[in-house]
Amino acid sequence: MKYVMCPHCGRRLCRGEVGTKVEVECSKCGKLASVFINGDNLLVSEKPLAMDDQDKQPIRKNA
Repeated sequence: MKYVMCPHCGRRLCRGEVGTKVEVECSKCGKLASVFINGDNLLVSEKPLAMDDQDKQPIRKNA
């Protein structure tokens, strides 16, 4: 389990395990942070997460 802190103000944003890939908005400063946890590596970035080809399909509202 890894804890993710805001790179701007230091507030704890979330916690996650291997495979976590999420964008989080800090409730204290309002900055957006992209989080990716892979093994022992934890990457926190200001850039939005890249979308995979399968994620680019529009969501059908009345499926």
